[in-house]
Amino acid sequence: MKSKFSVQTYVGIVLLSLSGAAIYLLPYLRWSYYDALMEASGLNNTQFGVTMSVFGVLAMIFYPVGGLAADRFSAKKLLSIAVIGSGILGVWYSTFPSYMAQVVIYAGWGVLSTLTFWAAMMKATRQLGSSDEQGRLFGLVEGGRGVLSTIVSFAALFAFSKMGEGLGGLKGIIVAMSVVNIVTGILIFFFLKEGQREDVKEEGQKKLQLSDIVRILKMPAIWLISLIIICCYSVYLGSTYLTPYFTNVIGATASFAALLSIMRTYVLQFLGAPTGGMLADKIGSITKVINGCYVVMIAALVLIILLPSTKGAMIPLIIVLLALCGGIFAMRGIYFATIDEVDIPIHVTGTAVGIVSIIGFMPDVFISALCGKFLDVFEGAAGYRAIFIMMLAFAVVGLISTMLLLKLNKRGRANERTENK
Repeated sequence: MKSKFSVQTYVGIVLLSLSGAAIYLLPYLRWSYYDALMEASGLNNTQFGVTMSVFGVLAMIFYPVGGLAADRFSAKKLLSIAVIGSGILGVWYSTFPSYMAQVVIYAGWGVLSTLTFWAAMMKATRQLGSSDEQGRLFGLVEGGRGVLSTIVSFAALFAFSKMGEGLGGLKGIIVAMSVVNIVTGILIFFFLKEGQREDVKEEGQKKLQLSDIVRILKMPAIWLISLIIICCYSVYLGSTYLTPYFTNVIGATASFAALLSIMRTYVLQFLGAPTGGMLADKIGSITKVINGCYVVMIAALVLIILLPSTKGAMIPLIIVLLALCGGIFAMRGIYFATIDEVDIPIHVTGTAVGIVSIIGFMPDVFISALCGKFLDVFEGAAGYRAIFIMMLAFAVVGLISTMLLLKLNKRGRANERTENK
């Protein structure tokens, strides 16, 4: 029977969702205010691009280190340090200092978002409840991030327009987002309760050993989870090209494409992630839901490839797009919860998350460049069709990986029943 969450668990879900939204507001502010932010910063396009590259490279490097940190130190303290530190850097950024200072700020955001934040957030989420609650917990935290990101982003946009869309308005947005980070960090420090799971008390006494890391690296399940995430994340990044596909090829207006983008990015995130989590807990298997999500994604991508690239096909394309992104976000909400399903010990959760993350989020390094190459080499609809075929290939590999993980889990449960006889 599905258990009910306590008030303390809901407080934890809200705080983790808020921190997961807040810490990425500042480094990714450029995607909404690119021209205004570049002008205010006094940088050229190359310098502006370098700052984000520094963020991305350092974030990738520190994923595994952050995993080790999450298993050595209190997740609550790491999260507080991460969001408060991000907010302090944001206040500095609002003064638009020199180029090198901005490089340092983006480097700081990159380190904080992974060394002290990402794995700690995954571990804190896992600790909020028992194994049969993991789908809902991860789904609600991911969905909450979508809701809060949407609210803060639209509030910032409204304030920016009311303040004249100038330098003063931009500074106000940055300072406000910095304050959100700092306040979130303080709330986490005082109100996030760690170790609500019964097995956390026993596991909390254990210290991370080198042998634990070696044991994790030898687990086939970890590599299958990494494959599942890298494939889903690749399809997700590829789906961002659906917006220009609708405008450049199908003939949709820019405003209609923007509406589709909001539906794809925000609405489906806060609807899909909790739905995936509730389904996983209801049927008792996170991996089975992921398997179903891949089936939906593959069917949607086949239809996108086969449907004509004409305005007349816009309605079926929109329906297929929503199905595709629904599958993506339902999976993104729960794919880290598989770490609990394959019985990774609590005290090495962070390390497992770090290992999986550096592999799973590697598409950040190459997908955009690959998609850009397709669009340059092939003209018009053919370039986008090449992107969709690439996404389909990743989805098929992801489905195969999920089926292998299901088989591995089934074998593990069979062995456990044999040992208990």
